[in-house]
Amino acid sequence: MWCEKKINSKGTSYAYRERFTDKRTGKKHSLVVTLNSNSRHAQKMAATMLMEKFNELIATKAEKWNELTETLTMEAVCREWIDATSIMVKDETNHNHEQYCRRILSGLENGLLFRDFSPVMAERIVQTMYYKEKLSFSYCSSTLTTIKAVMRYAKKSGYVDNIYDFETIKLKRRPATPAELERINNKFLNKQELKECLEQLHGINQRIALAMEFISLTGLRCGEMTALRWQDVHLDKKRLNVNGTIVKSCCNGDEVQRGTPKNIYSYRDVDLNKRAVAILMWFKADNKRLELWSRKGNCISRSYTDRGYIFTTRTGAPYNIQFINRQLRKIFVPGKKISTHIFRHTHISMLAEMNVPLKAIMQRVGHNDPNTTLQIYTHVTETMKTETRIKLEQLSI
Repeated sequence: MWCEKKINSKGTSYAYRERFTDKRTGKKHSLVVTLNSNSRHAQKMAATMLMEKFNELIATKAEKWNELTETLTMEAVCREWIDATSIMVKDETNHNHEQYCRRILSGLENGLLFRDFSPVMAERIVQTMYYKEKLSFSYCSSTLTTIKAVMRYAKKSGYVDNIYDFETIKLKRRPATPAELERINNKFLNKQELKECLEQLHGINQRIALAMEFISLTGLRCGEMTALRWQDVHLDKKRLNVNGTIVKSCCNGDEVQRGTPKNIYSYRDVDLNKRAVAILMWFKADNKRLELWSRKGNCISRSYTDRGYIFTTRTGAPYNIQFINRQLRKIFVPGKKISTHIFRHTHISMLAEMNVPLKAIMQRVGHNDPNTTLQIYTHVTETMKTETRIKLEQLSI
């Protein structure tokens, strides 16, 4: 406790101050009482008054807390956390937070009070997802990370005192089944499969077929490819600059569809080969054709508007990734699940076959963690197996 002397028109007074810590929440409270004396008796009286004032404050807070816990639901805390973090993250990340929270709440009783949410419940949610439903390790880990983030927010808000048991929850990776290992190794196409896939896709949608071929030649993410504008391409240098991505949660016609790339390492320049340049030139010519036909009221593209994007629909809007994937599901390649990402993986795989250094591949595709790249092409392709067998024959002692 410390004392401050104050002199005003009413005379001399003494302000006694003390700082207390709420053991339940860890928050500090600075309290003050004013007396007309600074004698020892006044000091003892001030200390007593300050303690009584603090106890009243704690009692009031405890009463309000008890009232709150009678009605505060887990769903309400999740919503508070989403709202609190939304201003600090990208729209796509905020959308993911909402998805994870929905998944968490789906594993709980409707209207569950926050005070009744336990570490056992949290653990059961992610273990059910991973061990019973066989969902991916990364998805289940992200769900667990979300639970911990919500609980940290709750602690800062004073809704809970201790979250240690939540922080110690870990998800142990289960042994991969043969089917899962096969799926991991089938996240790329060999040259024959790629050719067959693109041939089928040409019969469904030529523009999407060329766009997917472009990804297999550049290693771009689908969102990065659809966000490309002519100002991002330098045909004379045979190079493009990646500086944006299409936000999945946006719809065609929204004022803002283009957002920042996945992370700072995604900003990069990507060199183009002749075929990639040819694809760009095809889109340049075909988009111009659609624009001219639109001006003439042609029924094929009467709604075309040039928005500056390269890989577009017949209306000039950038392709929606979900729409592309729906078209890709019509493709059949034995043992392969065809999605936009398989073409990116195929590009990485082809670079690995060509013995391109890992660091160069990482820079080209916008990876920072080498393990991310290694996970994609740790499989050994048939070409690499053949080369290994030839080299083994040359071994001698």
